Amino acid sequence: MIYNVNQDVNSILKSVHALKVVRPAYPDEITTFPMAVYQTRRTTYSRDAHNVETDTSWQIVIDVFIQEGSLTPIVDEITQAFANIGFVATVQQANQAGFNRSIITLVGVVDNTSNRVYQAR
Repeated sequence: MIYNVNQDVNSILKSVHALKVVRPAYPDEITTFPMAVYQTRRTTYSRDAHNVETDTSWQIVIDVFIQEGSLTPIVDEITQAFANIGFVATVQQANQAGFNRSIITLVGVVDNTSNRVYQAR
């Protein structure tokens, strides 16, 4: 059975007290700040002799928005929480008119047997 990281992503983001809104999809309007919107993507990393997916590669993209000020403390808290379970992060600044935005991209491979995250290149 493939371990689904979506619930973990939602739980981790909701544990970040500074975030007022956490969503799995973009709203029609962004009106509440700070806000995080996340998307996940999975691909098969390896299968066993019985064609069972033993390892799944996951990419998590989190857009974090704040109306004004620095996103660094929020971004640092998010990336550290995911690093604690084995994901590696890259962060890109993408400020726009009216608000500041950071894009966090997290990657890791989940062993579906032990439910552990590891890095594979």
